[in-house]
Amino acid sequence: MRGFRAVVLASAAVALALPASADMIVKLKDGRSLVLPVNPGDIESVTFGTAPPAAAGAKAATVAPVPLDSSAPPAVAGAPGANPALLPHDALLPAALKPDSPSGRVLHVGPAREIKTIEQASKLAKDGDVIEIDSGDYRGDVATWSANDIVIRGIGGRPHLIADGNAAQGKGIWVTHGNKIRIENIEFSGATVHDGNGAGIRGEGAGLTIVNCYFHDNEEGILTAPNANSDIDIESSEFARNGSDSGRVHGIYIGDIRTLIVRGSYFHGQIIGHHIKSRAATNYILYNRIMDFGDGTASYSIDLSNGGRSYVIGNIIEKGPRADNYASIAYAMEGPTKDVQELYVVGNTMLMDRSSGIFVRSRGPNPAFIADNIFAGPGAVLQGAGKLINNVVSGGRNDPELNANGNQGNRVVGDVRFVDAAHGDYHLLPGSPAIGAGADPGQGAGFKLLPNYEPLSPLGIAARPSTGTVDAGALRFQPKS
Repeated sequence: MRGFRAVVLASAAVALALPASADMIVKLKDGRSLVLPVNPGDIESVTFGTAPPAAAGAKAATVAPVPLDSSAPPAVAGAPGANPALLPHDALLPAALKPDSPSGRVLHVGPAREIKTIEQASKLAKDGDVIEIDSGDYRGDVATWSANDIVIRGIGGRPHLIADGNAAQGKGIWVTHGNKIRIENIEFSGATVHDGNGAGIRGEGAGLTIVNCYFHDNEEGILTAPNANSDIDIESSEFARNGSDSGRVHGIYIGDIRTLIVRGSYFHGQIIGHHIKSRAATNYILYNRIMDFGDGTASYSIDLSNGGRSYVIGNIIEKGPRADNYASIAYAMEGPTKDVQELYVVGNTMLMDRSSGIFVRSRGPNPAFIADNIFAGPGAVLQGAGKLINNVVSGGRNDPELNANGNQGNRVVGDVRFVDAAHGDYHLLPGSPAIGAGADPGQGAGFKLLPNYEPLSPLGIAARPSTGTVDAGALRFQPKS
């Protein structure tokens, strides 16, 4: 494998059919707001950089399906072929969107509104509606959503839905039966049910988008039913202290669906279960912070139970000293049953704060492609078949296989030199051996593997500078000016 710039383990290109365009509102630090036409849920359509102005009088354009991570920006409504507007480096993305097929109705929910309860709103909702919920605590106000193509969002602050022992259909705080449902800016806590699978959201329709939501202290944060036509997109959301001593419930548990995207989110403190468990055919786990830090007892950080085409790119993943399982990323541990078996682990910063462990454990039939990562701490890099390229490894291990049998460019170092690892700051200090240690790994099945964003704290993503050399890990070195 020469240069490692054309990594393609399969010839089929990955292209997601995107829904129709809608408005995104981005608030800047100076108080201004930008209203942008974008593809719902598709952060990669926002380009950080100077953009040419839209032509005067330009007509709306239909958004064509594009790869999730495309070097060529997609056309956007109102400005065919133009890049979106210039955004600040730390822009908060995304924001409220309209339904693809709006009904024109907005249902307002709150103690001072005509519709007092969320349950009442769920019974009144029709296809294409927007449901706006006032901030405040909603105790025991559980709901089943059956309408399609709806947006449900908190306004004036994040409404807090507290189960208080209630559960819709005996399953969770919310059950979504409708298709293409988007949920924004809602907090879910305290879901428990008799079978131990109480979920903040139980997703049973096809298509669910979660934006800027907070799931904590539930048995399951999100639990979804199998649905071969479903795509689930989780953006800029937080999952904390979900799970139970049973070990059967998780931060999120995604059933047998078509596509899972988890991006710019923060997982921490899950109890015994996994932070992320997915049986999706295709998984994009991009630019998240997934951490046990301190007393967390989670099992796997990421469990891709049946394999699939899976991209784990640009994440910070920390395995804590009390973690219930010694492995961070687990692939096909319940059998490689998906038609495609490809694992790409690229540009992550992975920490092992246990006394020992394994960073990547795979039972996939094909070699995992593992490149440009930082592996810090006393853990074996890989158990199973894999190709290791340009990784930085610390923690006292010097596995002779790191640069043998096709593995190349891997560096064993004494200290990665993080800014403040004890407090979770994994930026690189000057002189870190991870600076310039990577290389552009090319593509995997048509998807660009080089990270072009990086995770923010606590939530969200920012553009990753693309000039100069490629640093290993999730956070590019940024010298002080």
